[in-house]
Amino acid sequence: MTHIHPGSGRLPLPRLTTVTTRGGSVSFDVPADWDTIEPSPDGDVVAAVEPDESDRFRTNVVLTFADVGGSLAEWQRTTQRREAEELDGYVLLDHDEVTIGGHLGLRRLSTHSTPAHESVTTETWTTLVDGVGVTLTARVGTLRLAQLAPVIDAVAASLVMRADGLVPA
Repeated sequence: MTHIHPGSGRLPLPRLTTVTTRGGSVSFDVPADWDTIEPSPDGDVVAAVEPDESDRFRTNVVLTFADVGGSLAEWQRTTQRREAEELDGYVLLDHDEVTIGGHLGLRRLSTHSTPAHESVTTETWTTLVDGVGVTLTARVGTLRLAQLAPVIDAVAASLVMRADGLVPA
């Protein structure tokens, strides 16, 4: 999704709002009209989901934190293997090294099917900061990918992490 050319006839970006977690040490932007959810009281998971306008798959972004005992590469191999086992029709489309919030990271692009047989494309950005794995995952119905790619790119580009405060005291 990150290689879309501007000016290709898509609608302009929606107004974005900043979501913060971990005492303000991590932030990212999401469309202002999306619902923001913090399902874990410790801030280990923060999600934003587009409004429910029909019975289609709702585009969403999820930011997670996890203690990681090994290297970034080992952690991602384990994660990818688990997703391949758990997600119906999982296919890894692309992966590469990137910089995420000033840290070395990995980007994966994959697709799978929902229980309703809808194709979903997922882009994941992952990095490791002082033993804490930080993952930003965006999921969008594949047929809406071209329309929503600029939004997903803006969300990913907005991720900011300050190492101080990222790891809970």
